[in-house]
Amino acid sequence: MGIILVGQTSMRRYDRDMSKILSTLLVTALLSTPAIAAPKPAKPKPPVLSCKIATPEGLSYTVIKAGKGERPGADAKVKVNYKGMLTADGKEFDSGQSVEFKVGGVIPGFAQGLQLMQPGGSYRLCIPSKLGYGESGTGPIPANADLVFEVDLLSFTTPPPKPVVPLAERACSNTTGSGLGYLAIKQGNGKTPTETDMALVDFTTFDGKTGASLEKREWEKIPLSQATAVFVEALKMMKVGSSYTFCLPKSKTEDGAIAGEPEINIRVDLLDVRPAPATE
Repeated sequence: MGIILVGQTSMRRYDRDMSKILSTLLVTALLSTPAIAAPKPAKPKPPVLSCKIATPEGLSYTVIKAGKGERPGADAKVKVNYKGMLTADGKEFDSGQSVEFKVGGVIPGFAQGLQLMQPGGSYRLCIPSKLGYGESGTGPIPANADLVFEVDLLSFTTPPPKPVVPLAERACSNTTGSGLGYLAIKQGNGKTPTETDMALVDFTTFDGKTGASLEKREWEKIPLSQATAVFVEALKMMKVGSSYTFCLPKSKTEDGAIAGEPEINIRVDLLDVRPAPATE
């Protein structure tokens, strides 16, 4: 009996000792377990500042997403989303959403890139400084800075074509002593204006080479006493009912010679001649 009791006491003491040992080992294991490191946040990816396709002019571009349809011309008005960055460090210097402007009103590299795009397309344009702001820079853009634009072309509109003067009516076949060129398109049989008269005219200025109209005026009242010498000379050649093309001489060079061919021509229709109103 005593042996049994002693044995049971020894077992209980053994269990207590083992429990203490196991607790000690568990605490030691917990204290020695290395802490799990918190995940590091992913570094933001730097912007892509290179382009794949080069043009002869020096612009290069990458098609991020192709568009569909016609491409805008130099005279088109576009609506775009865009972001502009410096190639040197990726710093964003400008951005816009649904911005509208004329293609011909932006830096050459941007204008060239827009004319490659189609509505719905997204392009990356890499613009060298010579097609950007050059040696002068502007605002946050330093001198000689290469630029990158990411552009979404949303839509564009093209103005209606300008009227074109017929080829046979563009050039002047005769020239006066002052250098004024002229071509009689239609001869009238009415009165010829004098210095005291007011001429009523329709006239159109146009590009002498292409014939594209630049400006058109109708029923314009021109007192000869207030007109330029060239216009007075032109009007005095005409009679009411006549139509002429006049080729204006360029400014003279230092040696007095006419500098090249005229570029801006005028189509004039003489509608009527009336006495000029009295001036105060």
